[in-house]
Parts: sequence; structure tokens; C-alpha cells
Amino acid sequence: MASKNPAGLKMRELEQATGVGRETIRFYIREGLLPEPERPKRNVARYSDVHVVRLKSIKKLQQERFLPLNVIKEIVKAQDGEPASGIESFVGLENALYPLLGDPGKLEPRRLTDVASDSGFTVEDVDELIALGFVNVDEREGVRWLDSRNARIVALWRGIQDAGFSEEKGYTAETWSIYGTFLSWLVQQEVSSFYTNLADQVGQSEAAEMAAEGIRIMNEIIPLMRTDRLIRAVEEISQSGNLPGTAEDDTSSDA
Repeated sequence: MASKNPAGLKMRELEQATGVGRETIRFYIREGLLPEPERPKRNVARYSDVHVVRLKSIKKLQQERFLPLNVIKEIVKAQDGEPASGIESFVGLENALYPLLGDPGKLEPRRLTDVASDSGFTVEDVDELIALGFVNVDEREGVRWLDSRNARIVALWRGIQDAGFSEEKGYTAETWSIYGTFLSWLVQQEVSSFYTNLADQVGQSEAAEMAAEGIRIMNEIIPLMRTDRLIRAVEEISQSGNLPGTAEDDTSSDA
């Protein structure tokens, strides 16, 4: 794209056109997010509409999608026509997943304070769920938001409390922390396996369809597996009279 100004833009004009400061612009050039400017003379740089469009695109990716610069760099490379390989080919996969995993209209975020109030919790209660790894929160312009999935988790947590699983009965933050820790580990393994196995084999559209179907199926399999194992564990305790890991060593003998 040719600049509307045949002579190109000076740094000051580029700053005014994009709202991005010169130090940031120079950093982006060093990092490969922006092309080098034309240099008709020593110590003279001229920027084009390419720089304006690219800077506005970077700002949008940062402000609307909260993407880190290393991910933005891969998107920029794709826009420049550079071949993507490995995980680079799946950059932005989440955007293809959203419509496949439910009605996007149901994913409208809600203020954390509203979700807490509707569920009968304090903000501090929700903060504890966040600390436990049960809930993820997004922050924009100083306001914290929960999407529909995380808002639903908060609402369901009221059911756990009403069922009697309270701190007074021994269910402390430490008791619940195993769930957040386990899920973080499980998801890390799942995502790593998905990208490692498929990034060089399928395109992004096919990957999104596979991921969505796999998520739906495993979301049904895992609760069934857990319920089956819980029932069997309770049955085993009834038969043995011991909690797992507390049975006395059968080889031990009395003194």
C-alpha cells in the first residue's frame, strides 16, 4: 500500500496518526512487528500507510483480544504471507472454537459484582474461587467480568454450599484447591498433546472442529468416569473398613 504522502510520514506524523509513541514504534521495528522504514538519507526515516495500518492492527489485537506480543508477531507474519508451521498455524484457533462450542450470544460477559450478588456471595467469596482456580476473570478498564461459563460456576458453587460442604464441616480452601491444580495440569497436557500431534497435519478449520467435538465428548466421558470411580471407592471402603492409604500393613506383626 503506497503512502498518501509521496514523501512518506515522519516519525512525529506517524505518532499522531496512530497514537503510538516513538519508543514503542522503534521497539516494534526491532522485534519484527513493523517493517523497516525507508531511509532516503542518513538519520532520515520515512514511514508509509503500511506502518499506520499495522500499528492500528497491533493496538486492536492488544486492546480487544488481550493478546501478548509474541502471539501478535505470529499473526503479523501470517499477514505478511510468511508460511506458518507448528503452533503458529493454530494462532487464533480460539476464535474458530467459540461458535462451535455454543451460542456466542450466551457468552456475553457479566460484571463480577453482579454475578456475586445474584448468587448470594460477596465479592470476596468470588475472589476465593478465583484463587482456587475454579473461576477465570477478565479485566477491562478497571472492571472485572465473568463470561457465562464462569458465571455459571459461581452459581453452582452456591449449590455446593447449600449441600453442606462448608468450612465448618472441614471443607476449607485447601480441600478444594486440588480441583484447580488437577484441572490446570489436565488442560496443559491436553493442549500440549493437541498442538504437538496436529499442528503440522490439519488446517485451523479442521482443528477447530476436532477440538470442539473432542471437548464435547470428553466433557461427557470424564464425569461418568469420575462417578463410577467414586462409587467403587465408597464400596471398597465399606468392604475393607479402611480409608485409602490408611490400611495397616498385612505383613506387620505384634511384638
